[in-house]
Amino acid sequence: MARLDPLIFMAQPPPAIRARMEAAVAANGLDERLGAAQFEPGNWHQSFSDRQDDQPKIRAAMLRAGARVAAPSFVMTLNRINGTGVGPRGIHWAFRTLGKPKGLEVMLSAVRAALLAEGILDDSGHGPQVTISYKAPTPLPSVVIEPIEWMVDELLLVRGGGQPYRYEVVGRWPLAATPPKLNPQLGLLEPPT
Repeated sequence: MARLDPLIFMAQPPPAIRARMEAAVAANGLDERLGAAQFEPGNWHQSFSDRQDDQPKIRAAMLRAGARVAAPSFVMTLNRINGTGVGPRGIHWAFRTLGKPKGLEVMLSAVRAALLAEGILDDSGHGPQVTISYKAPTPLPSVVIEPIEWMVDELLLVRGGGQPYRYEVVGRWPLAATPPKLNPQLGLLEPPT
């Protein structure tokens, strides 16, 4: 049986952040090294779920799950690009983060729980990364870039497919605003009562 176009939960960087990411790739000559093997920047994303076949029952369940996800927005600080492995699709180049954002773990847990409540098992782990190429010509040692802070503030359900391959947004949900961190020194400035 042929696989249907996939549905997947993800976040995509907004245009201003994506422009900074593209500039980092170009500044290091990585776009030239990749050529046609570069994943279309409009498709760059952080995955939150496994891919599921786009069948009506699955789509309806994933839309309900997306509406159920309750997670705060979080920052991913992209600080390097590297490329390793020879997986089923080839060598994988990706933006990587400074550490593993705590908010990512919260989001992944919330998405898994929402999918499970709809009868969809999603047990894969998704590390913090934004793929630049699935079929790079060579491995790539870490290339340090100026940190790019991406505020992940929405959950997307997308359907992939077409020629050229694109993601079509099927559902979108804002994430809860993250409260600002309070400076503990501010309490010292209060006048005595």
